[in-house]
Amino acid sequence: LTSPRVLTWLKTIFRSCIHPLQMGKPRRKKKHTHVAQDESALSPMPMTFVMERGKVGGALTQLVLDLRQVMEPFTASKLRVRQRNVLKDFVQVAGPLGVTHFIIVSKTEEFINLRICRLPRGPTVTFHVKAFCLTREVLSSLRKPVQSSAQFLSPALLVLNNFTTEDKSSKLVTTMLQNMFPSINIQSVKLAEIMRCALFHYEPSTKTLEFRHYNIRAVPKGTSRGVRRLARAHVPNLRKYQDISEYVLGGNVSESEGEDLAGEGEVTLPQDLPGRGNIKSEQSTVRLSELGPRLSLQLVKIESGLCGGEVLHHEFVHKSRQEARRLRKRVEEQRRLKESRKRLQEANVSRKRREREAHKQKSLAGQHKTYDESSDDDAEWYRQEVGEEPEPDAFVPGKSTQKRKAKTRTFSPKSKKPRLQRQSSRGVKESPGKWKRKGWESRGSGEQTKSESLIKFVSRRSRQQGSKGDRVPHKSSKGVSSRRGGGLLSRKGGGVPPRRKVAGGKVFRRKAKTS
Repeated sequence: LTSPRVLTWLKTIFRSCIHPLQMGKPRRKKKHTHVAQDESALSPMPMTFVMERGKVGGALTQLVLDLRQVMEPFTASKLRVRQRNVLKDFVQVAGPLGVTHFIIVSKTEEFINLRICRLPRGPTVTFHVKAFCLTREVLSSLRKPVQSSAQFLSPALLVLNNFTTEDKSSKLVTTMLQNMFPSINIQSVKLAEIMRCALFHYEPSTKTLEFRHYNIRAVPKGTSRGVRRLARAHVPNLRKYQDISEYVLGGNVSESEGEDLAGEGEVTLPQDLPGRGNIKSEQSTVRLSELGPRLSLQLVKIESGLCGGEVLHHEFVHKSRQEARRLRKRVEEQRRLKESRKRLQEANVSRKRREREAHKQKSLAGQHKTYDESSDDDAEWYRQEVGEEPEPDAFVPGKSTQKRKAKTRTFSPKSKKPRLQRQSSRGVKESPGKWKRKGWESRGSGEQTKSESLIKFVSRRSRQQGSKGDRVPHKSSKGVSSRRGGGLLSRKGGGVPPRRKVAGGKVFRRKAKTS
């Protein structure tokens, strides 16, 4: 039993008896591979660009950011709009990104405009913003605002109220608003994902469109506020009560009980919802908490194109059938003129491209062309190049009028003055005349070595100085020098020997300066 093999076998048996949760991570099994994809998930979701055009100010810039939050998550939250950008730039980008709508906020001297555009060819619905309120202002007015980041992970539920389909303009606006938000499938929708709603209410008396943005939550029916606090593990303050039953069964009616008495907002949950007590097949009350922003809109006009085209409806300008027909005809002529100009421009671009290519080929062919320089007949050259007969007095027969080619001169750099060289075995000598002009004089004739001339010069100077004879030169491996640092031949002292040149067998030195 004490052998190593037996102990290893026992350890293996003991480890196999441990609970599976304490063992290593189990292998991942494939799941959801057989589940068929939902058709609504395959359909493209509507996506929007919310942006401002022109100078709008700080309040409207914040309103644009609030509208982007409303359209989450199918919008460009961090879209950057620069002054040099035009609408055509966003249209070109919108196609690859799958953007279907533009919401454009602009400002004039009198009105604030909000345009909703359908890509890529329209229509465009223009509203006047009569009044607006930002998100931060709405939340600051609430006593207990309800807001969380998770509610913006799913799209808002669209609610249209009091819209009629009798009028064509109202029907078009309704269709435009419905296409801005994703549609839902009632059979497969998950209620836990619906946490917001966007409400559009039409007021026929004032012809205005009111917009509100709410948070949706469910509260169990028949529970008082005290029970809900206990369910949230909140310790209440019971100093005003003799018993906890007074707190639970108190005479104060809660908000949910007040709505229960009215019989409004009561639903039977078909699914479980987030929150305590929101169980399937139980009664609950739907609560709405405003998130903001608020908008009060008035319809102005509807255009057939993308921010242009024929005006299908105008709220303030009414035209007769003849004027509408005339306007439609003018728009059609402008469209045809634009198309013809576009075709002409494309033809000009292609023609210039062909001409440029032909000129390039002609230039390349001319570089490889050979010319016969032996023939000097100018008249024949004129006929070949120009293709016409020259005038009688233009060229003299038998004489060429072509200018001779200029001879190419080669310039060499200015040669330096040659240095005076000593007489070598080759016999190279230089005239000493130029050294005399520079202040050199002869010290005799005959060939003398450098060492001999230096020794004679030093001995002569020592005899002239008299008492200064202690500076005796001596020979070393490097030539004649002084024993002291400031000697006669030292470079640091004042007795530096004159410059010497040997030329033509003569020794020259500079003339001493006379004071």
